[in-house]
Amino acid sequence: MHTVFQSETAGSSENQRLMELETTKQDLEYRLQEMTKTVEKQQEMLAMAKRDPLTGLRNRQGFPELVNASLRARCEGIFFIMDLDNFKSINDTYGHMEGDRVLVRFAKALKAVMDLADIIARLGGDEFVVFSPECYDKYEVKAKAQRFIRQIERSIVTPDRPMQVTISMGIAAAPHDGVTYEALYRNADKALYSVKNEGKDGYRFYADLDDKQISNVVYTRPHSSIEEITGKLRERKMEGSLEVEYDHFEKIYRFLSRNLVRSSRDVQCILFTLETDTDADEMTIQRQLEHLQHAIVSSLRKSDVTARYGPSQILVLLMDVNTENAGMVVKRILQKYHMEAGRGMMNPLYDIRQLATD
Repeated sequence: MHTVFQSETAGSSENQRLMELETTKQDLEYRLQEMTKTVEKQQEMLAMAKRDPLTGLRNRQGFPELVNASLRARCEGIFFIMDLDNFKSINDTYGHMEGDRVLVRFAKALKAVMDLADIIARLGGDEFVVFSPECYDKYEVKAKAQRFIRQIERSIVTPDRPMQVTISMGIAAAPHDGVTYEALYRNADKALYSVKNEGKDGYRFYADLDDKQISNVVYTRPHSSIEEITGKLRERKMEGSLEVEYDHFEKIYRFLSRNLVRSSRDVQCILFTLETDTDADEMTIQRQLEHLQHAIVSSLRKSDVTARYGPSQILVLLMDVNTENAGMVVKRILQKYHMEAGRGMMNPLYDIRQLATD
């Protein structure tokens, strides 16, 4: 009797253990399904965050990384930036709903004439960009620019809403005008505003601007309320460090010297210098400096500041970083530069100084 009783107990315990394992298995499967749903939802939200909700095009967050990836692969392409002349008057005359419909037609017109490899985006407002990762001669680029403009103007004008529509466009070409999204955008934008300053309604190549035209570019903006201005500023998602011209860098430096440093906050000033070969031509130096600048900007935080100083130097301000950690940041930047610069890489030198009060 004692042996039989033990056998039944053992069998009952084994069945209970199997039931517990089955319950644990079902619980794990359920958790895995929920985790999968969460990951898929997060991926969907990330994809949506890189799309403009009005037009369905890529936005400022999703576009630069695609352009930079293409440039790293082939280091050539054409960058078009364009907007509607006097778009504000459309909103004022016909209302913002009509303004939104105009932007949607703008986007559809671009998609209708883009080539298969082209990447297009709406960066905000009526500012649209196209990157063509192909090698064209200047006549082909002109034909493409004219095709874009004609299609957009035809698509926006409708019989029930007669309105005068013209497009202004700036064009930059890689590698001559830059080898990163940031450089191409900056130079195409200068070409765009040279068109704006000379009457609008047309296109211009950055390569065709002379030094005087570049320095005389005036970025005219309409009168706006503080709500409109801050809303537009918030649209521009800033990745990496803040890039400024040297005169602005100097003002920031002096501001930090007078305020933050006196609050015992560490600020490091770093100067990167490309050790150029005397036989290197200007384009090669420019290209390597673009690689160095991209490595710096993409490696730093939003609170840091960078600016070019001369033809082969870049200045950096690191916020709340001591000298030892600044050295680690520099090593990270140089590693990224060495990976991206590739053939023809120049040796960057650097010097670190603690920012001190005046």
